[in-house]
Amino acid sequence: MRTIAYIRVSSESQNVARQKKALKAEGCEVFYEEKVSGKNTDRPQLLKMIEDLNEGDVVIVHEISRLSRSVKDLLDIVESIKEKGASLKSLCEAWLDTTEDNPMNEFLLNIFGSLAQLERGLTLKRQREGIEIAKQEGKYQGRKTEVSLNGKKADKAAQAIEWHKEGKSVRYICKTLSIGTGTLYRLLEREGLR
Repeated sequence: MRTIAYIRVSSESQNVARQKKALKAEGCEVFYEEKVSGKNTDRPQLLKMIEDLNEGDVVIVHEISRLSRSVKDLLDIVESIKEKGASLKSLCEAWLDTTEDNPMNEFLLNIFGSLAQLERGLTLKRQREGIEIAKQEGKYQGRKTEVSLNGKKADKAAQAIEWHKEGKSVRYICKTLSIGTGTLYRLLEREGLR
């Protein structure tokens, strides 16, 4: 039986130290870490952890939101862990403990999983409302892009603008410079070319 930690933060700029310290103190021996959004289950370390599980292993997360932001995904992940004969515990939510067969834990897992999903939905709704207000006030600039004349990849931006002026296709520019069409359109819009 192993005690396994699953650690996740949403972006590269976030730090895993807080989670890691707490999980080490809990006695975790094996660590799976990743910096990726929790809104989907296409997470390499999560999938590897589930694949590597042995019967009797216990997976510990710092909190339920580190595992998933959607009830459906959360329940699928928990089911995958159980199918391997392993169990799941959370440090911050004492009720999340599948080491024993307890119907109350199953009920609470569904309730709090739904609350985590609701919280994410409300956050996204507030974000959309804020963007709409900023657009109406003329303050919304859109997402910052590295491919801009002042950005990290100014050479790509300059080349994209030059090729656009020469009449090269959007597909050609994007494929050759390895940039997305949305990035190109935002660049052209900011430069007044679209």
